[in-house]
Amino acid sequence: MKINILSLGKFKINQQYKNLFEYYRKRIQIKINLIEIRTHKAERKKELEKIEILKYIKKDDQVIALDKDGENLSSIKFSKFLDDKILSGCRRLNFVIGSEEGLDDFFKYSYENLSFGNQTWPHLLVRVMLIEQIYRAFEIIKNSQYHK
Repeated sequence: MKINILSLGKFKINQQYKNLFEYYRKRIQIKINLIEIRTHKAERKKELEKIEILKYIKKDDQVIALDKDGENLSSIKFSKFLDDKILSGCRRLNFVIGSEEGLDDFFKYSYENLSFGNQTWPHLLVRVMLIEQIYRAFEIIKNSQYHK
Protein backbone atom coordinates (compact mmCIF):
# COMPACT_ATOMS: atom_id res chain seq x y z
CA MET A 1 0.00 0.00 0.00
CA LYS A 2 1.05 3.55 -0.70
CA ILE A 3 -0.14 6.51 1.36
CA ASN A 4 -0.44 10.06 0.07
CA ILE A 5 -1.04 13.02 2.30
CA LEU A 6 -2.61 15.71 0.14
CA SER A 7 -2.33 18.96 2.02
CA LEU A 8 -3.02 22.55 1.12
CA GLY A 9 -0.18 24.94 1.95
CA LYS A 10 3.54 24.38 2.22
CA PHE A 11 6.07 23.77 4.95
CA LYS A 12 8.57 26.57 5.14
CA ILE A 13 12.28 25.71 5.02
CA ASN A 14 13.64 24.55 8.41
CA GLN A 15 10.21 24.79 10.01
CA GLN A 16 9.93 22.69 13.17
CA TYR A 17 6.69 21.06 11.96
CA LYS A 18 8.55 19.85 8.88
CA ASN A 19 11.34 18.34 10.99
CA LEU A 20 8.82 16.41 13.10
CA PHE A 21 6.96 15.27 10.00
CA GLU A 22 10.16 13.95 8.41
CA TYR A 23 11.17 12.22 11.65
CA TYR A 24 8.02 10.06 11.58
CA ARG A 25 7.99 9.59 7.81
CA LYS A 26 11.50 8.06 7.95
CA ARG A 27 10.38 5.59 10.64
CA ILE A 28 7.44 4.23 8.63
CA GLN A 29 8.24 1.18 6.50
CA ILE A 30 5.90 1.98 3.62
CA LYS A 31 6.04 4.80 1.08
CA ILE A 32 4.36 7.99 2.25
CA ASN A 33 4.20 10.95 -0.08
CA LEU A 34 3.45 14.45 1.09
CA ILE A 35 1.85 16.35 -1.76
CA GLU A 36 1.71 20.05 -0.98
CA ILE A 37 -0.97 21.85 -2.94
CA ARG A 38 -1.01 25.57 -3.43
CA THR A 39 -3.76 27.52 -1.77
CA HIS A 40 -5.90 30.18 -3.39
CA LYS A 41 -6.94 33.59 -2.22
CA ALA A 42 -9.76 33.99 -4.71
CA GLU A 43 -13.44 34.45 -3.98
CA ARG A 44 -14.07 30.78 -4.87
CA LYS A 45 -11.15 29.56 -2.70
CA LYS A 46 -12.56 26.19 -1.60
CA GLU A 47 -13.86 25.33 -5.06
CA LEU A 48 -10.50 26.11 -6.70
CA GLU A 49 -8.64 24.12 -4.04
CA LYS A 50 -11.02 21.17 -4.59
CA ILE A 51 -10.08 21.15 -8.28
CA GLU A 52 -6.37 21.17 -7.39
CA ILE A 53 -6.75 18.29 -4.89
CA LEU A 54 -8.80 16.13 -7.28
CA LYS A 55 -5.94 16.20 -9.81
CA TYR A 56 -4.03 13.85 -7.49
CA ILE A 57 -6.85 11.36 -6.81
CA LYS A 58 -7.16 8.42 -9.18
CA LYS A 59 -10.32 6.42 -9.85
CA ASP A 60 -9.58 3.43 -7.58
CA ASP A 61 -7.96 5.40 -4.75
CA GLN A 62 -9.39 5.38 -1.27
CA VAL A 63 -9.79 8.88 0.15
CA ILE A 64 -10.05 10.02 3.76
CA ALA A 65 -10.82 13.68 4.39
CA LEU A 66 -9.73 15.16 7.69
CA ASP A 67 -12.62 17.24 8.93
CA LYS A 68 -13.68 18.47 12.36
CA ASP A 69 -17.06 16.78 11.88
CA GLY A 70 -15.53 13.43 10.89
CA GLU A 71 -15.32 10.30 12.99
CA ASN A 72 -13.03 10.68 15.99
CA LEU A 73 -11.08 7.41 16.38
CA SER A 74 -8.82 6.31 19.21
CA SER A 75 -5.29 5.30 18.18
CA ILE A 76 -6.22 1.63 18.51
CA LYS A 77 -9.33 2.05 16.34
CA PHE A 78 -7.30 4.04 13.81
CA SER A 79 -4.76 1.18 13.62
CA LYS A 80 -7.63 -1.27 13.02
CA PHE A 81 -9.01 1.10 10.36
CA LEU A 82 -5.61 1.21 8.62
CA ASP A 83 -5.10 -2.55 8.95
CA ASP A 84 -8.55 -3.15 7.42
CA LYS A 85 -7.58 -0.95 4.46
CA ILE A 86 -4.40 -3.00 3.95
CA LEU A 87 -6.18 -6.35 4.29
CA SER A 88 -8.92 -5.27 1.86
CA GLY A 89 -6.28 -4.75 -0.83
CA CYS A 90 -6.21 -0.97 -0.80
CA ARG A 91 -3.35 0.02 -3.09
CA ARG A 92 -3.38 3.76 -2.53
CA LEU A 93 -4.83 5.67 0.39
CA ASN A 94 -5.09 9.46 0.23
CA PHE A 95 -5.54 11.57 3.33
CA VAL A 96 -6.75 15.08 2.47
CA ILE A 97 -6.01 18.06 4.74
CA GLY A 98 -7.61 21.41 4.03
CA SER A 99 -6.21 24.89 4.37
CA GLU A 100 -6.96 27.30 7.20
CA GLU A 101 -10.54 27.56 5.90
CA GLY A 102 -11.05 23.81 5.66
CA LEU A 103 -12.17 21.71 2.70
CA ASP A 104 -14.97 22.12 0.22
CA ASP A 105 -18.11 20.27 1.36
CA PHE A 106 -17.63 17.92 -1.60
CA PHE A 107 -15.03 16.02 0.47
CA LYS A 108 -17.33 15.76 3.47
CA TYR A 109 -20.09 14.16 1.40
CA SER A 110 -18.03 12.12 -1.08
CA TYR A 111 -15.47 10.35 1.12
CA GLU A 112 -14.88 8.94 4.57
CA ASN A 113 -14.11 11.64 7.15
CA LEU A 114 -11.85 11.45 10.19
CA SER A 115 -11.38 14.02 12.92
CA PHE A 116 -8.69 14.92 15.44
CA GLY A 117 -11.37 16.18 17.82
CA ASN A 118 -13.47 19.29 18.20
CA GLN A 119 -10.56 21.62 18.70
CA THR A 120 -9.14 23.70 15.88
CA TRP A 121 -5.57 22.84 14.87
CA PRO A 122 -3.17 24.62 12.52
CA HIS A 123 -3.34 22.74 9.22
CA LEU A 124 0.46 22.29 9.17
CA LEU A 125 0.37 20.74 12.63
CA VAL A 126 -2.38 18.36 11.49
CA ARG A 127 0.15 16.88 9.05
CA VAL A 128 2.43 16.03 11.97
CA MET A 129 -0.45 14.65 14.03
CA LEU A 130 -1.58 12.50 11.10
CA ILE A 131 1.82 11.03 10.30
CA GLU A 132 2.47 10.29 13.97
CA GLN A 133 -0.86 8.46 14.15
CA ILE A 134 0.00 6.51 11.00
CA TYR A 135 3.34 5.54 12.56
CA ARG A 136 1.60 4.65 15.83
CA ALA A 137 -0.98 2.55 13.93
CA PHE A 138 1.75 0.49 12.26
CA GLU A 139 3.48 0.04 15.62
CA ILE A 140 0.21 -1.17 17.16
CA ILE A 141 -0.25 -3.59 14.25
CA LYS A 142 3.32 -4.89 14.87
CA ASN A 143 2.54 -5.10 18.60
CA SER A 144 5.58 -2.99 19.48
CA GLN A 145 6.07 -1.11 22.74
CA TYR A 146 5.69 2.35 21.12
CA HIS A 147 1.99 2.54 21.94
CA LYS A 148 1.51 2.07 25.66
